[in-house]
Amino acid sequence: MWVTSEIVVVTFQRLRRINAVQSLNSINDQIASFIVTGPKPVEPDQPVFAPPEKEPLQKSMTLMRHLLVDAQAKILKMMDDNKQLAQRIDGAIQSASQEVTNLRSELSATSRRLAELGATDSGSMLETLQHNHNGRTAPRRVE
Repeated sequence: MWVTSEIVVVTFQRLRRINAVQSLNSINDQIASFIVTGPKPVEPDQPVFAPPEKEPLQKSMTLMRHLLVDAQAKILKMMDDNKQLAQRIDGAIQSASQEVTNLRSELSATSRRLAELGATDSGSMLETLQHNHNGRTAPRRVE
């Protein structure tokens, strides 16, 4: 049961990260478009910004775009790192599962062997008791 809930949580977190990356891509595209084409004027005759305001705005938008690109790169790297970690964990779980299967098999074989030995020893004991009861000395088993 806990494995299923873990998978749901991990899947949900992965979807949130993918949505975050997609949102950053959208914002990045909008900023790039703004930098290239500039803002749209409210009225066709009026400039949106006076010339002195335009340059600082362009610089701010360029800085924001660089910050977004850096954020995207870090998120993508984190997602890749998490994927690699998940693969290592899956491998360790599979290895542990195989080891448990091997140990169960060994335990089963050991239990069968002990049962066989117990049945053989019980038969030998019964034979020894019968010989002793009849007045004969039974040979002792040396193990």
